[in-house]
Amino acid sequence: MLRRLPLVVGLSTLLPWNLYCQPPKDSPAFEVASVKVAVPDTLPATVHGRGRFSGGPGTGEPGQFAALGVSLKYLIRYAYNFEDFQYQVESWMEDRTYDVVAKVPAGATPEKLRHMLQRLLNERFRMEVAHQPKSLTTYELLVAKGGPKLTPSRFDKDTPASTEHPTLKRDAEGIPMLPADSGPMWQSGIYGRQVVLLTNRDSLPYLADILSRNLKAPVVDRTGLEGLFEYRLHYELEGLPSPPGGSAPAPTMFTALEDQLGLKLEQHKQSVDVFVVTKADKIPTPD
Repeated sequence: MLRRLPLVVGLSTLLPWNLYCQPPKDSPAFEVASVKVAVPDTLPATVHGRGRFSGGPGTGEPGQFAALGVSLKYLIRYAYNFEDFQYQVESWMEDRTYDVVAKVPAGATPEKLRHMLQRLLNERFRMEVAHQPKSLTTYELLVAKGGPKLTPSRFDKDTPASTEHPTLKRDAEGIPMLPADSGPMWQSGIYGRQVVLLTNRDSLPYLADILSRNLKAPVVDRTGLEGLFEYRLHYELEGLPSPPGGSAPAPTMFTALEDQLGLKLEQHKQSVDVFVVTKADKIPTPD
């Protein structure tokens, strides 16, 4: 049975990132860190600014973290776990790239790594930040008129996620399906002209986060539905030309949510605080 929870409405629910504009006073630090201006043309143009991240907690090299050829904009994005609409930087912060190599203390978690990087960026680039109000398009994820079309997951939150990478079978429309006998799994991808999200254990706040990335705007779960669910969501990849031969296009994200999951997105305009980097050094302090 699907259960509804009381709705808690507030700006802090919509914009929790404004609590993390400065690293905690007791923030951990890397054991050793090198921050240098990147050597130009060492990475393909396709990754310019985004660079390459490697190592750190949860990887095969937990004690070594590297961000090579990464702009200050994307270092900030990684350190604070921001989406593009959550922060603003000066134009040069998108173009100038840097190499960061650091030794990570034993036992560090991914969250601790982000705090270490926040502290490093503030110290080495002497960043100054501020909150500024900005009018944003926001969305609420709600239950549609006909009610939810969600199946409760057969897995609880403590069941270990599957480590398998099965070959996915497709239905008559060519949309992939998760194996019926698989363990907890979440997969996404682009198949033909469609974005496909597949899961047999997921919460609706997490779905709202995924939709937020697609829409490049805040999405908050206001369904009031508790628990973990399994679902398959597929919709048209935006920006593609009309399909050849007059064939029917795939549904939009908005239509797919209502038809496939019994949910809907409601749009609003809201003034919110945005993290703004008002000043930073172009040359980091020496190692």
